[in-house]
Amino acid sequence: MNYYAFISGLPDLIFDEQKKVYTTREFKDELKELLSWADKRVVNKLFLKFDNDNLLSYLTHGEEDMKFNDSANYSQEIIMDMVDAVKEEDRKWNGKYPNYLQIFIQDYLTHEETPKIFWEDHLATLYYNYLLNKTYNSFLKEWSELNMNIRNVITALSARREGIEYNHLIVGENEVAQLLRTSQNPAHGLIELIPYFEQIREMDEISDLLQKEQRIDTFLWEWIDENTFFHYFDVEKIMGYLFKLQILERWRLLSPEKGSEIFRNIVNNLKCSDRLHKNFETNKR
Repeated sequence: MNYYAFISGLPDLIFDEQKKVYTTREFKDELKELLSWADKRVVNKLFLKFDNDNLLSYLTHGEEDMKFNDSANYSQEIIMDMVDAVKEEDRKWNGKYPNYLQIFIQDYLTHEETPKIFWEDHLATLYYNYLLNKTYNSFLKEWSELNMNIRNVITALSARREGIEYNHLIVGENEVAQLLRTSQNPAHGLIELIPYFEQIREMDEISDLLQKEQRIDTFLWEWIDENTFFHYFDVEKIMGYLFKLQILERWRLLSPEKGSEIFRNIVNNLKCSDRLHKNFETNKR
């Protein structure tokens, strides 16, 4: 479908400019009455990342202390109903919500004593697999795989540098993820498999976390520009704009202090992840 009038009226976004244009929620509201039914189904998959966060927050903290992001597709009440439906083995779930959420809730309720670090990775794996296997839009699939590959390669390179086992930290099931899980050297075979591998390796070598994050987001921004260049007034252009909004929104929340906190969390998570993974596998049996 052509969205000429809407896209023509969108304000330009500049990567290093902190001027607030839209919030993700505001942009989502703009799209409600605009998109065709088919395009809305595609775009709603992008907002599932917020449903993932909301679900994990509810399972971890309960109703009273749950942090709710209203950019999500589902309300807080629906998230709670999802969990109740799984607990009660309610067959009404079938087809009503994405199946990967049901799988995640079942796993969590069975092993809820497992720390949050593992659940974040487990949910990310299920979500990426869902996007890659249940999405027919090639732009969204390529974007999802790009983000997954960057995350996985940097995780593998960082963990190997620290002398930490990393195969259980890899998310998704694509060829890159499978290679990283089985290879002793993260770089082995990836140069042929990922055309942008050297760029990822250069990002990983940046010691300052905020500079590294900025370089990654610059790379993603440039990828969006390149891959929406010939999409003038269609849903791909809208998705690219939304991705850029999310990048800008994240940077408005970052600061040197926040960067240091993120870095400490990453290091701590890497150091304890192997023990947590082994405990989970033992309990699972």
